[in-house]
Amino acid sequence: MQTRRSSFRPLYSLLLTLFFVPVLARASEAPAENKVEAQPEGFPKSFTFKSKKLYDDIAYLASEECAGREAGSPGEAKAREFLIKRLRDMGYDEVRRLPFEFVADMKLGSGNVMKASFAAGTSKEYGLDKDFRPMRFSRPASIDASKVVFAGYGISAPDKGYDDYKDLDVKGKIVLVLRHEPETPDGKHIGNAPANPHHGFSMYSDFFYKAATARDKGAAALIFVNGARSMKPEARGALEDFKHVGGHSDCGIPFVQVLPDVADQWLQAGGKDSASLQKAIDAELKPQSFELPGVSLNLHVDVVKVRGTDENLAVVLPGTDPKLKDEFIVIGAHYDHLGHGNEFSLADKSEMGKLHGGADDNASGDASVLQLAEALHKNRLALKRTVWLMLFGGEELGTLGSANFVASPPPEFSITRAAAMLNLDMVGRCKDKKLMVYGAATGTGFDKVIESANSKLGLSIKTTADGFGGSDQTCFVSAGVPVLFFFTGSHSDYHKPSDTVDKINAADQATITAFVYNCAAELINAPERPKYVKVEAPKMSSSGFGVVLSLMPDYAYEGKGLRVGGVRDKGPADKAGIKAGDTVVKLGGKNVENIEDYMNALRQLTAGTETDVSVLREGKQVDLKVTPEKR
Repeated sequence: MQTRRSSFRPLYSLLLTLFFVPVLARASEAPAENKVEAQPEGFPKSFTFKSKKLYDDIAYLASEECAGREAGSPGEAKAREFLIKRLRDMGYDEVRRLPFEFVADMKLGSGNVMKASFAAGTSKEYGLDKDFRPMRFSRPASIDASKVVFAGYGISAPDKGYDDYKDLDVKGKIVLVLRHEPETPDGKHIGNAPANPHHGFSMYSDFFYKAATARDKGAAALIFVNGARSMKPEARGALEDFKHVGGHSDCGIPFVQVLPDVADQWLQAGGKDSASLQKAIDAELKPQSFELPGVSLNLHVDVVKVRGTDENLAVVLPGTDPKLKDEFIVIGAHYDHLGHGNEFSLADKSEMGKLHGGADDNASGDASVLQLAEALHKNRLALKRTVWLMLFGGEELGTLGSANFVASPPPEFSITRAAAMLNLDMVGRCKDKKLMVYGAATGTGFDKVIESANSKLGLSIKTTADGFGGSDQTCFVSAGVPVLFFFTGSHSDYHKPSDTVDKINAADQATITAFVYNCAAELINAPERPKYVKVEAPKMSSSGFGVVLSLMPDYAYEGKGLRVGGVRDKGPADKAGIKAGDTVVKLGGKNVENIEDYMNALRQLTAGTETDVSVLREGKQVDLKVTPEKR
């Protein structure tokens, strides 16, 4: 399941041989078998959903063999070949492989150079990964003989009574800042926020906030250094891990970390050092900014985007009804996960690098789709509408596979002829027979379909009207397709190495899979396709933090601004006139060059207060008004 990107969070082919060996090795650990028989009305053959088979499939997909199934990786390729073989063994002669490209990773190129020149005529060249390191979200650039300016914590918040950039000329210069944000000895923060042991870091500590502030004030580059406050010497003297801090968006300017002794070499030209400057700022929450006399830098940053290829998989069961066969029912789940922990991992630092097997997320959904594919193939001559069974790649990077499929489907598929999309994501951790079904109001008659499908199964079903957000169904509902999204709930193992197969409730998952089968059967053979219903965006809790515009970013977009992938019906963005395909370039007076700029601009808005938003639409800027709502 895809999680929202945050500031610190955005990899060929190996044939699977003897794939059944690890499966059989795990099979002895599987819980007792639960068999659930289903035979929907109009289907001549019954089918038995088996928990042991679900468990075995999940065990392989979540095993070391598949290495966490990170998008574009050899481990994901092994999982893909396993899925293809399983489908072919069921009788699907053609498994369609639908490739798409994406930014798989970022890496440091060979041209990273930093050299300082001093007034006395001396110079110093610094070592990559020894003295400095560009961050993965840095923009590549070459800057020669630039002056250096110290700008405190890199914060400009005059409305809060604090501005490191006040009366400071940074245009065309390299800005040096401290990490984190000011805090007085008694715990007060910017805006006289009182001492609070649960305060945590605010937006002002965010790397992208600091980068956008420097960028919009004309800085050529931004360099940060760890401060001395609340940091152990070994942590202060360490460079951040390039792989795990930041995603695939660049922040608009070069962004580099230097070690404290490097920064202090420069600051000594003004008789200062980073520790004493931090102490002075913190004492009274007053900036200590200045231009470093006699110091200039040559900075060459070389950060390279690594492009990868992933694949969606599809098998198609043609409809048999002369009138209904040209309408489609899509049943899908994503098969990628986080490898050994990428920027979306929620594991502690000590667990980074460990296998993130993703048993529930989303090997469980894949295993259910495999049994659904087998059940439908058995009754293929009774299917009135055409069925597309799909396994999507790239979901964890922002629903890349499903977005690509909806935007650029194969010629024989049309999104306007999609009658419904059923998505399974994290269906393996059922408790007390409880199942959540999202999108229950997006199609006419869905309530009756759900009730009928569960009549003999006894699940405790909680429905949500809205189908927007969280997984691959969002791309379909954004395109006007009714959706049902099946989900057994989040848990403390989400996006961690502890999401393992031994925690799967395969017995109840067999019942859930039978329930989805019953839902699908009714939609496949219903005399009329469900009509798409626009569902008003749900009202958020007034006690929540922050505000929302209820739009979905297009995570595959690589240009400037935030491309809108979808808009929640009757949400703030929809009411403002923002449309899918628009590119947000300004929000609340702040420039938006990437998703992180958008998130930080959003954090500065007030619920219920109208603000300006500018979008690019067909090459022209459109200025609108939007009123954010409480998250």
